[in-house]
Amino acid sequence: MKKFLTIIAALLCLSSCIENDIPYPVVELDITSITIEGAVGEPTIDSGNRKITVTLAENVDIRNVKITDIQYSEGATLSRDMIGTFDMRYPQYVVLTLYQDYEWVIVANQTIDRRFTVVGQIGQTEWDIDRTIAKVYRRADYGLDTVTVTQLRFGPKPEYDYPDASTLRNFSNAEHTQTAIVDSYGRREIWRLIVEPKEVQVDVTRAVAGAKVAWLKAIGIDGAQTGFRYREKGTEQWTELEDSWYTSRGGVIEATVRHLTPKTEYEVIGYAVSDKGEQLSNVVSLTTTETFELPNAQFNDWSVDGGTYYPYLNKDSAWWGTGNPGSAIAGINLTTPHTEGLAPGKSGTCAQLWSQQANVLGIKKFAAGNYFAGTFAGISGTNGVVHFGRPFALRPTALRGWMKYNCGTIDCAPQKTNPKVPGLGEPDRGSIYIALGDWDYTVYGGTPESPVAVDTSKESTFFNSTNEGIIAYGEILYRESKDWYEFTIPLEYRDFDRIPTHIIIVASGSSYGDYFVGSKESIMWLDDIELLYDYE
Repeated sequence: MKKFLTIIAALLCLSSCIENDIPYPVVELDITSITIEGAVGEPTIDSGNRKITVTLAENVDIRNVKITDIQYSEGATLSRDMIGTFDMRYPQYVVLTLYQDYEWVIVANQTIDRRFTVVGQIGQTEWDIDRTIAKVYRRADYGLDTVTVTQLRFGPKPEYDYPDASTLRNFSNAEHTQTAIVDSYGRREIWRLIVEPKEVQVDVTRAVAGAKVAWLKAIGIDGAQTGFRYREKGTEQWTELEDSWYTSRGGVIEATVRHLTPKTEYEVIGYAVSDKGEQLSNVVSLTTTETFELPNAQFNDWSVDGGTYYPYLNKDSAWWGTGNPGSAIAGINLTTPHTEGLAPGKSGTCAQLWSQQANVLGIKKFAAGNYFAGTFAGISGTNGVVHFGRPFALRPTALRGWMKYNCGTIDCAPQKTNPKVPGLGEPDRGSIYIALGDWDYTVYGGTPESPVAVDTSKESTFFNSTNEGIIAYGEILYRESKDWYEFTIPLEYRDFDRIPTHIIIVASGSSYGDYFVGSKESIMWLDDIELLYDYE
């Protein structure tokens, strides 16, 4: 008996030393669809950032939003019940769990068309939603005892009930205030409406220079004739902006000065002409920047090392990258120089981006033909890792170049789980995009030179137009074959307060190549690309 107990004790001791070292598989979990009452359009599902953004109609009570359906990856469980009514003023977090935990967030945006404007107003109305305050500035010489409110709206009726604008006239009290009681969805809000007298009648609030353009913004007198004038510093004559250069004139004045000289100092002034005469803003100085020409923009410089093509003569001159170092494992080049059938009037070589299916260690994987500003960083298993971006601190207006595209039918695709990704039998998509941003390499996983890391094994790293580091962005997506033509991709600036630190340019014969989706027949040819720094 003692011997038996000893054996049992030994076995128990042995079992306590056994560890389960079998790793669980890594399975990315996605929310694939969500249905929300009162949503405008389809919710945006960003799998990379695990974020869902929904836009609500303005007549929806954002404190009581109904989610009626939510679909997610098979086998996963939710950390909370997401069917019901939620206060969408605040982000709603939920965790999907299978072998690992993945936290998702659901965010609601709602734009309510609120209006409070008066005769003689200067600039835009300032809204403080949290404190229920609306404030306008008005010409000081107009007085405050008889104010004509031209617009008053807190939301759509009958959901919102508020006073008639004609009852709010006297703002001559010490706080320059009238009170508006607003009822909505059984709740009452008390709004303070403020009309503040202001001596300054035109104020330049933005004067940002590119190399050959300047983006301007000012607040002026609503209803007056408003605009900008400019001149090279040191000269006497002011020049009026052309009418086509304005995007808005009135209480808010926005325009783009064009055809400026790089690396030159200019002066800008705003004006407003009313029955009180002409009012001028302060004079604002700005200096245009230099320009930068893209290296190897004619695609004539190539080198070959061990059968792999590189889009540069040597590593010291490398600015562009391709996926060739990764596909070389399978003995293929995705991007190569091409000499036949060039664009009209072109000579030398262009870049041919050919999407192909590679066989790596017996595993077939689709790889998109690509060309990008940055570098191929390495291999992670059978997946590629690239670093996007090159240092760049200028503000161009567009990317221009020549492109030809053969659009294949998608014949390579893993099991489809993402509703955003096209499937077998659909037309492939070729794409070219450009982005300016201030990406921090310590956040985005790259290097100081090329800050944004993209790992095709991790969807969370995939680059898209919603990336928070983007300052300006432009893209063209091709869904059909095209012969040689000259394309232009305008840059849309999202923020003029931030200065770019890097530029990203990516061309792909199959834009869903990160998902290993595309066609072996898709080929893009590129030639003679350049950055533009002016309009027209």
